[in-house]
Amino acid sequence: MNMTAKTLVVYYSKTGNTRTVAEAIAEKLGGDLEEINEQGAAISAKDPSSYDLVVIGTPVNGFRASTPIQGYLKQNKGKLPEVATYATYALWAAGTLGGMEKLAGKKPIVSQTFKAKEIKLGLIDEKVNGFVAALKRG
Repeated sequence: MNMTAKTLVVYYSKTGNTRTVAEAIAEKLGGDLEEINEQGAAISAKDPSSYDLVVIGTPVNGFRASTPIQGYLKQNKGKLPEVATYATYALWAAGTLGGMEKLAGKKPIVSQTFKAKEIKLGLIDEKVNGFVAALKRG
């Protein structure tokens, strides 16, 4: 990814953990933020095809992406440019990231998981920096 890539960070957050990670990633990439609501609709409805990269974040829900993010991925499957994914979890991320890849219809540049405990303790900087650095390398 080049340094001037236009980035959209899309997320659904139930407890605030996924939002915390989304905000950190968007800040480091200089990207736009878009929150998805319970119905899977974007709050501001930014067109993902007008971006170079869409970072998609979800809490793990029953070993899968949250229902709102599943809906977003299905709705935008043909419109997604390059993608990167991340999941926040309490116990185990299981196949969440692989499921997101299937729904997006493309392999992410990079994927990462963040444990809820690390987020609450403010211990995600290193992981966020690694995620962003991997994106910049492409």
